[in-house]
Amino acid sequence: MPRSCSECGSNSVVEDELYSQTQWVCQDCGSVISEGTFTTVLSDEQHSTAVPYYITTEVTKKPCPNLIKGLGRVRSLCRILRLSKHMESEVASLYERAYNHPYFLNGHLMKKEMLGGSCLLSVCRQNNWPVAMGTISMLLDADPASIGAVYHDLNKALNIQNTTTSSFTELLESHCHEFKLGPSDVPDFCVESVERLVQRSTVLLELATDVWLVTGRQPLPLLTACVYVAWQSLKPMARMKYTLNKFCEIARLPKLKQTCATRRDTAARRVSEIREVLCKLGRVLPWLRGGAVEPGSVCTLVDDILSYRRTLMLQAVRNCELEEAAEEQNAASSEEAHWGKRHLFLPPSARNAKRPRPNSPEPDVIGDGNISDTEIESYIRSPEEVKLYLEVQKKLTEEKK
Repeated sequence: MPRSCSECGSNSVVEDELYSQTQWVCQDCGSVISEGTFTTVLSDEQHSTAVPYYITTEVTKKPCPNLIKGLGRVRSLCRILRLSKHMESEVASLYERAYNHPYFLNGHLMKKEMLGGSCLLSVCRQNNWPVAMGTISMLLDADPASIGAVYHDLNKALNIQNTTTSSFTELLESHCHEFKLGPSDVPDFCVESVERLVQRSTVLLELATDVWLVTGRQPLPLLTACVYVAWQSLKPMARMKYTLNKFCEIARLPKLKQTCATRRDTAARRVSEIREVLCKLGRVLPWLRGGAVEPGSVCTLVDDILSYRRTLMLQAVRNCELEEAAEEQNAASSEEAHWGKRHLFLPPSARNAKRPRPNSPEPDVIGDGNISDTEIESYIRSPEEVKLYLEVQKKLTEEKK
């Protein structure tokens, strides 16, 4: 109960019940001192504190069921990738913001699930956590291009600036842990420690970077190829006969989904490219004296090639330039070869560049030539054709009537 009026200072304040709502009114000036008190709690009654009406009718808004399921799915993905508690809370907060954004609010459920993966990828890149987009697409069983589009829309809608310094080497270390090559998982000749596998794969990846195999390429197929070639080169005589698919089965690598079925084929192409580079460097080894080096057996020379790769690359490029100069001097034809064949190591876009299609000769038709009488007669209807045409027109007219 108020003791005095806040307007005039009078102590004659009385309780006035109007429409079942208690009000405190000053008898001297008629001012309403407190109103809007619909109900009170026990603690407020003890301290004579008024509870406003809007507080008594306030209802906490509950999230929709799809948002609750999405948050649970996002937290499961965070635990699968072993993110910290702080990063997990960041992903959940970002997903809730993006889910309630007008751009994503009316999207279908599959897009909202990809939105959760995009939020996870965004937080990982902000915290320099080595997670690739291909890993997210494999966990969600979705197309990487679709996830990339949703990820782009997320950054644009929420104005997120993702700057990451995570390199292929950091991705490689986390990728090597997915291969189960421990003593309790595989036979003895297939056992390999993660430390040795990471060390050899890192050197192979550095070699692939030097010869432009990394430029413009998706990371996961290239990392798989480096791990496979490294695993073969550590014990080449016992592991030479195992193909990439067999190695993935032995190491129990998670099977690729139907939407990513071409990634295994892409990894096989990366393996052939790495072996091709190793063959070019292996032919320069002085103790081989220019002997034949085949892609199927080059894994026996990987240790020597990687030990002297800088010197071998310089010698291979020098030999290639000398051979090209000799061929140009002895060439009798004037046809100019593609410039990419004159270099040993080139980016894929330059090495596989398509040649422009030669201009096809245009038909020599001007339109001013004379037309023969036979050709003119072929366009004129004969009397029989005219008669048949008139009959058909007459029947069509009668049917319309």
